[in-house]
Amino acid sequence: MERRLPDLARVAEAVALLKGAKRPVILAGGGVHYAEAWEELRAFSEAFGIPVGETFAGKGAMREASALLLGGCGVSGTPAAARIVGEADLVICVGTRLSDFLTGSQSAFHWPQVRFISVNVCGRDAYKQGALPVVADAREALRALLEAGKAAEIRPDPAYLREVAEAKGAWARVLQGEVTRQAPGEAMGQGEVISVLNEEAQAGDTVLAAAGSPPGDLLKLWDASGGRACHIEFGYSCMGYELPAGLGVRMAQPTGEVYVTIGDGTYLMNPTELVTAMQERLKITVVVVENHGFQCIWNLQMGRAGRAFGNEFRARDAGTNRLEGDYVPIDFAKNAESMGARAWRVTAPEALRRALREAREETRSCVIVAEVEKHRFTPGSGVWWDVAPAEVSQDAATQEVRAAYEEDRRRLQRFYY
Repeated sequence: MERRLPDLARVAEAVALLKGAKRPVILAGGGVHYAEAWEELRAFSEAFGIPVGETFAGKGAMREASALLLGGCGVSGTPAAARIVGEADLVICVGTRLSDFLTGSQSAFHWPQVRFISVNVCGRDAYKQGALPVVADAREALRALLEAGKAAEIRPDPAYLREVAEAKGAWARVLQGEVTRQAPGEAMGQGEVISVLNEEAQAGDTVLAAAGSPPGDLLKLWDASGGRACHIEFGYSCMGYELPAGLGVRMAQPTGEVYVTIGDGTYLMNPTELVTAMQERLKITVVVVENHGFQCIWNLQMGRAGRAFGNEFRARDAGTNRLEGDYVPIDFAKNAESMGARAWRVTAPEALRRALREAREETRSCVIVAEVEKHRFTPGSGVWWDVAPAEVSQDAATQEVRAAYEEDRRRLQRFYY
């Protein structure tokens, strides 16, 4: 691998910024994986007491559990990451393009004089946010920054570490109280499904997702320590990518389970790759989260139009002539069985756990259909996202959300030079 070395003058400037910072944070992107810089990232973080938030592409950049790992960050990240990143006075970006979801459409960084250091092999990305650019390979740059930081006698701040621990503890309590526990009278939540899957995953297993709400929930909830890899494609939210991607992972990963996590809407777009799996004897386990529609888009409609339209699998109502009648019964398990897969339909966490264990023993591809609550979502990060409601509308609900959007944009969005 060709590795570009950092300019030592830039390293010295970066260390000077770090030495003066009281609340630094690291944003770890896909470049950490490309550079195989996992150990260097961990060493840099722990040496100076800098918490780490991960992007979609950077998920699993911190490969083992750490008191400094904030989890996913940005619009789909954890509230703990949003809090620490929002109040950071120095943001160290390692191998990230600083996309819209990560920066909260330029709203995620609240500190008035926040500064940025950006380590990237691409000069264009290194200069974003008015950052001090370190145009270099991530592994080599982190090694140089670690050495120079130690020479400058930079030390962790115990008070800051306590604040990070408190933010993480608050999020852990939310997980226990709201996400991993079934509400009375409701079906499982999607977060509960991911939690059970995470508990059953073993070293050498890979989970992947690409569109809808599963990528965000994996970013927020998946524990990638202990060799439980996580592959999230969210650059283009590619519905239908998941099954063929799972086959690709299986080809590259002969052992361990490959879990493809998709919603029922995405499954309908490309289920026939199960036939390819049978033809090529490539075993994957597909977890279909059945919430009876494109519910993350339903949620976005409600938040940005104030009205729902056409995103649930519902029959047309004769009175209103809208798709708001009974939910259409679709048997995804039988569909999967018709293409040669072994299938289960589960409605409770323990049934899901049993199905996952049975699927691990199977040699052919498996499909587990997990019924979840239709309109129950995992807690948000609190990071704003610039999705504009219609500017011109006669609908009172849309006018109301437009007014709120304009106020949020005025109050939250800023640019960095």
